[in-house]
Amino acid sequence: MSWFGKILTFVVLIGSVVWMYFTVQAFVARTNWKKRADDYEVAYKAIVAARDSEYRRNQASEDALKRLLLTEQTKSADALKEVESLKTATAKVTADFMKLQEDYNKADVTATKLQANVDSSLKELDTVRKRTNELENEAVALVLATEAARKEEVKAKNQARLAQAIAEDNAKKVEELALKVNELRATGGGGAQATVLRAIEKPAPPVLSNLRGRVENVAGELLTISVGIDSGMAVGTVLDVIRLEGGGKYIGTVKVTSALNLFPKQAIVSFTPARRDIPLDRLPIGDLPKPGDQVRPPEALTGSR
Repeated sequence: MSWFGKILTFVVLIGSVVWMYFTVQAFVARTNWKKRADDYEVAYKAIVAARDSEYRRNQASEDALKRLLLTEQTKSADALKEVESLKTATAKVTADFMKLQEDYNKADVTATKLQANVDSSLKELDTVRKRTNELENEAVALVLATEAARKEEVKAKNQARLAQAIAEDNAKKVEELALKVNELRATGGGGAQATVLRAIEKPAPPVLSNLRGRVENVAGELLTISVGIDSGMAVGTVLDVIRLEGGGKYIGTVKVTSALNLFPKQAIVSFTPARRDIPLDRLPIGDLPKPGDQVRPPEALTGSR
């Protein structure tokens, strides 16, 4: 065989090997592609099934979500309505609150005024209570004073009756003495008769110039005064009656007419008014003596009448 034949044979051999290689590769590739195509088909079907299942699930979920959305939209609409209602109610509550606040402020001012009035009323009540207690005490004191005055009135009336009786007795004695004096004077009054006349007409001893007393009781022309034998009073003692009220006023004189009318601290005296031209029962009240008027010796009135 020539070199050309050997080369051609070798080339054919190489070509056969290459052909076999490509044939094997084509077979392997065809087999692999078939396997891959089957795998792809299975995977595709699985994917389609999964996609359908997922689609159905998504569709069910979408339907559920749509229903939920519809429910939520309904709830949202209801909530919006409730919000509007709450806004209206809030506005009303706010208006009511403002009115209540205004009423509260007015009520607070009114309460302050009322409290001030209550405090003032309580103070006034305390004052009235104190005044009532004072008036009750004064009423009790007045009742006691009234009872004491009644007792003093009874006592004064008794003294007046006693003084009247004594005065009447003394008047009788004075009349008898006056008759005897007239008889003695008519008979000449010599010897023992003259001695008796001098004893009868003997002036009363003088009293101290600073003697001061007061009228305690008045019964007609008879007065009870607060000075007696202890102050030097005697039968025939004459004192002036002075009213110190209104700058001082001369009322008249009083005189002790009987020793029976003399007591240690008191004396019953006869009153002679300053105005002798008017009867005693017709004198004005201001010219009549009353309890509390002062009695003093005539010498103490020098320059005062």
